[in-house]
Formats: sequence, C-alpha cells, structure tokens
Amino acid sequence: MKQREAFAARVAVPWRAVAQRFSSFFLVLLAVSLIVLGRLDHALVDEVRARTDDAVAPLLAFVQRPIGTARDLASRTTGLFDLAAENVRLREENERLKQWRATALSLEAQNRVLRDMIDLAPASPPILKSEPVIAEPGGIYVRSVLVGGGAHDGLAKGQAAMVGPGLVGRLTEVGAWSARVLLITDLNSRIPVMLEGTRARAILAGDNSTMPHLLYFPKAAQISVGDRVVTAGHDGIFPAGLAVGRVARIANGEIRVEPLAALDRLEYVELVDSAAASALTPEKEPAATFESYSATP
Repeated sequence: MKQREAFAARVAVPWRAVAQRFSSFFLVLLAVSLIVLGRLDHALVDEVRARTDDAVAPLLAFVQRPIGTARDLASRTTGLFDLAAENVRLREENERLKQWRATALSLEAQNRVLRDMIDLAPASPPILKSEPVIAEPGGIYVRSVLVGGGAHDGLAKGQAAMVGPGLVGRLTEVGAWSARVLLITDLNSRIPVMLEGTRARAILAGDNSTMPHLLYFPKAAQISVGDRVVTAGHDGIFPAGLAVGRVARIANGEIRVEPLAALDRLEYVELVDSAAASALTPEKEPAATFESYSATP
C-alpha cells in the first residue's frame, strides 16, 4: 500500500508541474479563441453568454438576498434615528409656533382695540370686475396689457388694476369692449406710495425693468430691504393702502421695489371700483413735501 501511494505521488508531481507551467498559456489561448469566435459568430457568443447568465443568475440572486436584507435593515435603522431627530425638531418648532401664536393673538387684540378707538373698519379694496388679459400690445406704452372689458362693462379710465393682493397698474385707455392697463413697471408710470411701517412717502417710478424704483424720498426716512410699499392715495386715482410690493434692493443710491403681482404671467386682472374705494379711504393727510433721498445699503 505504501509503495502504491509513493508511486502515485511520484507520478502526480510531474503532472502538477506541467499544469502549473502551461496554465497561463492555456488561459491566454482560451481568451484569444473566445475573441476570435466572437468576431466570427456573434450569435453563438451571445447565446453562450445568455446561457451563462441564466446559469449564474440563481446563484447571484441567492447571494444578493442576505446582502439586500442587511441593506434594508441598515436603512431602517438609519430611518429610525432620522425619525427621532425629526421628531425632536418638530417638537421645538411646535413650541416656537405656540409662542408666535400667542404673540399674534395679543397683537390682534391690540389692533382691535386701536381700530375701535379710531373707528376704522378694515376693508379690502372693492373689486368691480375681473377681466382676462387678451394681448400685450406695444406702442408708446412698453409695459402694458390689453384686457377684454370696456366701457360697456363699467370700466373707466384711471381705475386701479390688481392681481390678488398686488397692484398691477391703472387703466389708461378704455374702449367699448377693451381697455389698456399701464403696468407699474412702465417708463410712464408714476405712483405716490408710502412705506406701510414708517408712513414715509415717495414716488414709485417705472423704467421698463422688472422692478420699479423709488424717487423723492425724505432724507430722514429709514429704509430696509423687505419693507412693504403701499399706495399713498394722494394722486386722486389710486385709493390709499393698495399693496404694491416690497423693497428688494438698496444699492448705489437706488431703491428697487419688487412687485407683489407676477407681471410677466398675467392672465386676469381685477379692476378696483374707484368710487367705492374712495369712500373707504380715510381722510387724506396734508400733502407731504418730498426731498431727494440718497439711499445707503
């Protein structure tokens, strides 16, 4: 028995050495053969590849199952930690909102008392009609739109046009069945306005850009980005208190106001009933003396 095992070991050693010596050669030869075969018969190579994929696919699917399970478990664990952090953040935000709500209720009560003291009834601008925008014509008014309503619908020259809470412009031409709205961004537009917080007055002037600018502002006025701008009502055309926009930029002595209304996407405008609005407007204050204002950022 020992002699047979020794003989088998002596025979196996040369074959193992031969296999190790020529294995690289056989592998290179096999690769070259596959390349040549692929060049000659694509269909055969594709079929062999497909059968190989079919044979290996179950094994890969079996290996992927524990990996996918581990990945899902890790994702759920991370999600639990994120959920806990989100819960803490929401609790803190809820506490802040409760504080803001208490402050808002207090301010609302104070506002109600003050309104009762001055006998001022809150009112939104009375809307006469809503008219569709049918065209954006050119001409001397670069920034203007044509609406599908006219004198037969009760429209009149000078009426204010709004979209939601924001002023769009005013009617400058009224026909029987159509009317032109001059936008607040047009070069010909000049509107007396004031800052809602400080009541300081100015002139809102368009220059055909997307944001009009303020002129003739009092030197002592304090202006900040975000200040709300409303109509002053001193021109006899616009009623006081119509929202126009907010101060968007203060730079190089220029104050730019971003309109509340999206003037580049007008589909409908709401025409304000000037007579009814004038009846709701408080008694006018003496006209303010405007001085040039040099803004500093």
